[in-house]
Amino acid sequence: MAKVKSTLKEKFFYGFGNMGSYILWAFVSTYITEYVTDVAKFPSDILATLGTIILVCRFFDGASDIVMGLLIEKTHSKLGKARFWYGVSIIPMTIVFVLMFAFSGLDNISFLVLISVLYFLFAVVFYTMNSVAFNAELPRISDDPYDQSNICTVNSVFTSVGSLLAALTIPILNAFGGKDKQASWIYLVSILAVIAVVGEVLSFIKIKEKKEIEPATKREKGDLKKGLKALLSTKYFYVAVLMFCINYYISLSVSTIGTKYAEFVLGNDNLSSLFGSLPMITMGIGLLATPFLVKKIGKRWTLSSAIVCVAIGNAVGSIWPYSLGAGLTGAMIKGLGSAIVMSQLFTLAPDIVRYLKLKTGLRLEGLAASANSFGSKIGSGLGSAVVLWTLAYCGYVSGPAGAAQPHSAIISFISIYWWVPLGLSVILFLLSCTWDINKKSDSIEKEQAKEVVLPK
Repeated sequence: MAKVKSTLKEKFFYGFGNMGSYILWAFVSTYITEYVTDVAKFPSDILATLGTIILVCRFFDGASDIVMGLLIEKTHSKLGKARFWYGVSIIPMTIVFVLMFAFSGLDNISFLVLISVLYFLFAVVFYTMNSVAFNAELPRISDDPYDQSNICTVNSVFTSVGSLLAALTIPILNAFGGKDKQASWIYLVSILAVIAVVGEVLSFIKIKEKKEIEPATKREKGDLKKGLKALLSTKYFYVAVLMFCINYYISLSVSTIGTKYAEFVLGNDNLSSLFGSLPMITMGIGLLATPFLVKKIGKRWTLSSAIVCVAIGNAVGSIWPYSLGAGLTGAMIKGLGSAIVMSQLFTLAPDIVRYLKLKTGLRLEGLAASANSFGSKIGSGLGSAVVLWTLAYCGYVSGPAGAAQPHSAIISFISIYWWVPLGLSVILFLLSCTWDINKKSDSIEKEQAKEVVLPK
C-alpha cells in the first residue's frame, strides 16, 4: 500500500505552528525564574515554594496529557481529530501567557498565588491541549516514516526561531529599560504573543488532516480501553517519555540558569544571548545533515550519534567552565547534536502509532502523542523546579545586577549548566540504543504480508 506523504508547503506551515507555541513555552519555562527574582523579588522561601508548585503542576500536566489524548481519540469533527483542539487552544493559551507577566505591586503571597494559578492554566490546560493536538496531527498528514522525519527536521528549524527569540530576551529587556522593570516585560510578551498567534493561526488554516491515511470510522466499544492498555504495555511508551523528559530537563535547566551562569560565572549577563544564538549556526548545519543521515544510517543511529555530539559539547564546557572560549565551543558542538536530537524525538510518536496499529489494528495518534507531551512537561517542570530550589538553597544573593555571590552559588550554576547535563546525556544515549521499534514494526509488517498471500 502506497504511503501518504506531505507536501513542502505542509511541512513549512506545520513548522509555523510549532514555532508559535514554542515561543510561548520556551519563554515561560526559561524566564519565569528571572521574572520572579528580578521583578517580583521573591525571597528564598517563596522561590522554593514556587519551584514545588511548578513541579506539582507538571504532574497534573502528565495526567492531563493522557486525558487530552483520549479526548482526541473520541473526537470526530469536520476539522478532524486533533486539528479541532489545536484551533480551540490558540487564543486562550496566548491570553494567559500575557497575563502571567502583566501584574506587579502585589505582596509576595498574592503574587505567588496569582502566578501559580495562571501557570496552571497555561501549562496544564491550554498548552497541553495545544501540544498534544499538534503532535497528534503529524501522523495524520503523513504516514511515511522518512517523510515524517523530514517534517520534524523542518519543524526544528522553526523551533530554532523560537529558541533564538528566547535567547535574545535579556538584551531586549535591557533595551526596553531593564529586566527589573515591569514595563519591559509587558512590551516583550506582547510582541511574542502576536508572533505566536500569527504562526499558529497560519498552521491551523493551512494544515488539514488527510482522510486517506485512515478514513474516519466509529470506534467499537472498548477500543480506547484496549488502545490505552496496549500503549501502557509497551516499553517504547516509557522509553519515549524518559527521552523527552531528560532532553527537556537539560534544555530548560540550562536555559533557565543561563543568565545567572553568564552574569556570575563569566561576568556579563548579556553573554547569555551569545550562548543562545551562536549555536544556531551549528544547529542549522545539523538540521541540513539530518535527512542525509536518516537515509544512510537510519533514525535510531542518527539520534544516538547526535546525542554523543551533545555529550562531547557538555564535556568541553565541564572541563573549562570559567572560560568563555571553551564555553562557546562546547555550546557550538552541543548545538550541532541538539538540533538533530530534537527533530528526531518528535518522530517517536509516529513510530509508536505505526507499531500499535500493526499490533492492535487501532490508530492511536492522540494517545501516542501524549508520550511526547508528558515527557516534555515533566522534564521542563523538573528543570524549572531544580533551578528555583537551587537559587533558594545555594546562598544566592538577590539584589542589584552584579551582586557578589557565594562560592556555593557559583558551583551550583556551573553544575546545572554543564556537569549535570553531561551525565544525563550518557543516560539519553543508552535509552536511544533501545529504540528498535521500526525494526520490529517492519518484521510484523512482513509477517502479516506473508499471511495474506499464503493460500488457504
